[in-house]
Amino acid sequence: MATECDNAMRSVSQSQSMLAIITKWLRRLLIWAGVIVGLLVIAGGAKRVWLQMTVGKQFTQLDSNGDGKLTHEEVPATSPFNAWDREQYGVVTSEQFIAYHARRPAEIGATEPTGPAATDTLFRRTHIPGLCDIAEGTNGIALADLNQDGLVDIIATYTEKNRGLSNTGHHLRTFINQGGLRFRSHPITVRDSKLTGERFGAFPQIPNLVDFNGDGLLDIFISRHSPYWASKPRRGIEPLGNTLLLSDGAWDTFRDVSERLNVQNHEAYNRQSSIADVNSDGWLDIAIGCDNVGDAIGGVSHSRMYVFQPNGEKIEAGKFDDIGGTDRVPDFGGFYHDSAKDKAGPGISLRDLDNDGDVDLVQSFHCDVRQPLLPYSPGEYRQGVFCWKNLLSETGQLRFEKISGNGLACEASLQYKRDKQIYEPVGKAPGLPYMFFADVDNDGLQDVLAIGPSDIGFAPRAEDIGGRFWRNKGSFQFEEATNATGLEALNWDYREWYRFFEIPIPPALEKFRPKSLVTQPGRKQNHPLDERFYFANANFGDFNNDGWIDLLVLDRHESPSRPAYSAALFLNRGDGTFELKPTTISGLDSTGISSEIADLNNDGLLDIVIACDPDNSGGGIAGVAAEKYQDKVYVNTGAHGARENHWLHLTFTGLKDAELIGARVELTAGGRKQYRWIHSNHSYKSGGALDAHFGLGKHDRADLTVALLNGKSVKFADVRTDRFLDLNLKTQTVSILEF
Repeated sequence: MATECDNAMRSVSQSQSMLAIITKWLRRLLIWAGVIVGLLVIAGGAKRVWLQMTVGKQFTQLDSNGDGKLTHEEVPATSPFNAWDREQYGVVTSEQFIAYHARRPAEIGATEPTGPAATDTLFRRTHIPGLCDIAEGTNGIALADLNQDGLVDIIATYTEKNRGLSNTGHHLRTFINQGGLRFRSHPITVRDSKLTGERFGAFPQIPNLVDFNGDGLLDIFISRHSPYWASKPRRGIEPLGNTLLLSDGAWDTFRDVSERLNVQNHEAYNRQSSIADVNSDGWLDIAIGCDNVGDAIGGVSHSRMYVFQPNGEKIEAGKFDDIGGTDRVPDFGGFYHDSAKDKAGPGISLRDLDNDGDVDLVQSFHCDVRQPLLPYSPGEYRQGVFCWKNLLSETGQLRFEKISGNGLACEASLQYKRDKQIYEPVGKAPGLPYMFFADVDNDGLQDVLAIGPSDIGFAPRAEDIGGRFWRNKGSFQFEEATNATGLEALNWDYREWYRFFEIPIPPALEKFRPKSLVTQPGRKQNHPLDERFYFANANFGDFNNDGWIDLLVLDRHESPSRPAYSAALFLNRGDGTFELKPTTISGLDSTGISSEIADLNNDGLLDIVIACDPDNSGGGIAGVAAEKYQDKVYVNTGAHGARENHWLHLTFTGLKDAELIGARVELTAGGRKQYRWIHSNHSYKSGGALDAHFGLGKHDRADLTVALLNGKSVKFADVRTDRFLDLNLKTQTVSILEF
């Protein structure tokens, strides 16, 4: 019995000893675990401190302008910028920079391949502080050298969000180029006016920059639509009309002469202007295209052809008179409250389409009104392309002859069937209000592109297409060549664009069920995937400097819910036909209401500025992020051979703008010719400089001829390329511009 008890006690003692040993080791393990965790915490903290010190120092070294952000221009080309910029806003903060390196196992400063989207695209989105930070709706932009330092500046009009229906909240801003893609905001002074840049009055639209008074400084003409609704002015908003600011002794000081010179057109929905000397009297004249939206929302469709009537040597002593609605421009302008007479077109162009030495008039009309039950029916306005040939060179007198049957001119309308409550076309003609001109096949003639919206939910069309291209055959004759030129994508629906961009179609779009149109009870909505691009802007330019004009077109839709809304780049194949390029080649991954091109950093490559206004072109979308309102800049990288090609950038002096505008510049290199025409309105809702950019491919010398509308020609032989040149057309001398 005792032995059993001793054995039991011995067993208990051994168990307790084992438990003590296990407990001891568990305590040691816990201590070591704590030490390890502590070391890890200390190491993590040390790493964070090290990252903040080391990587932060590297960030500061890269941040050349000290604004706390990095842009593409501040970092080496091999840097993984897109990996730093995870939100793809075009800028990188120090937090993003440190966070990237915290995720990287490699040592600080290591680089990695950036992939096609960052290194192999022709354009790269670049954030420009100040310009690209404004979260307001941009109404119009112009790119030109305001202060005459050889760098392209930017002037733009804005409307603050939710401030459109007021006298305040509208701005005119200038951004002065300081080189290296740095811009600074610079205020202007307006004398003889209550207008200031920060309080610029209601509804300023599209700036157009030329020298009206001949003092060598740029003046500013800005179209402006009136605060009208259903043909009546909105209460409390002053209808100012168009604004003409003449320079007054300095590039940033102006006088408001709008009322004195009779250019306001204050009841109209003024949009694009086109400026040239239509009667060769040495004074600039102004054509204005006017729209009509939803029964005169914002004014009536009263386009104008303002011809200047001088009274002495000073412009202030004369005035502009409208010759629209007279036999000098038959069937142009006027507003009659008559569906059979009235028409609406926000674009307008003065161009010498037949190379006879005077500018002709072209305007394309659409229908963005639909109310059928008025005494007159705006929805039955005429649509199509209208052409007026200037007879000045043939007769010596200013008179525009309306032309038909030339392959470009066409006319149709809509008729409202009240029993069916739908519109039906009468005739066939496109409702494409925005027109653009360039010589795409280098034959010395300006070809024509027309684009526009395609959404029956807003307004029907007599011919429902998104774009059309015409080749100029000479003698004011044209032929349709959209598909033959490789531009069939202008009429793709969104299903095809999603497929081309290789973007999955959002499930919500696949499940869309069309509803009846409130404005057209007899019809249902189109499926969104069956709609086309909402085209509003295009730019012709030689983006890869190969000697052939390329094309950029812009989808005006700005909804964040549709990833296929974008810009599209068509590169010229070198024979006058185009090839559509994917985003992986173009780098263009956003959209906006308008665009303009210029060489912003003087590297011989054309860059792009895209103006954004979701409130206007996105249908008043709720909850749109501020970033969507910010204008976008795409810098030309020189990829795909563009950097290796030669180029010339030309400016012109020695003549007044009235003699220069409309001139044709011919460049010959390697036995091949190409052409540019000098105008300040290049595209819709934007304007540009009176200059010319040429790409020359592998040729490093060229001969130049500038043919003026008055018949004079000035030649410059054996000019070296890859330079900025000023051609003095009076002394026939060439100056090399250095910056």
